[in-house]
Amino acid sequence: MVSFVDQKELQNDRDVLSAHAQWETNYWHQHASRVESNNRADLIGTRKDVKVTEIRVYNDKGAQLSSYLIGLAAKDGVFALSVSPAKKDIDPLVKELVSSFKLVPRNLDAEETKRLSSEAKAQR
Repeated sequence: MVSFVDQKELQNDRDVLSAHAQWETNYWHQHASRVESNNRADLIGTRKDVKVTEIRVYNDKGAQLSSYLIGLAAKDGVFALSVSPAKKDIDPLVKELVSSFKLVPRNLDAEETKRLSSEAKAQR
């Protein structure tokens, strides 16, 4: 599932990607016993409009949930999705997913969506 966080909900207007990652981390601090996060710049290549944060959340019994929080900057906020579990063997999948993101500032019909998808695949 992809969600959208409006820029108004974030505290830092200049760097919405970092503000969003902090917003998510703050949320988990309220609902978990312990939270660890790590910026995964190695998974985004040269893109400046994407941020990947590895988040590990622990409950009071020590059980862990790990995920990659992926944020894609938009004009007025951040599109966000999560890939879980955060493990080295899915890093290539996350890299490929991140490299495939393309914001299109208009509604697309089925044919244009298919064409853009084929063009993106051909560029890889």
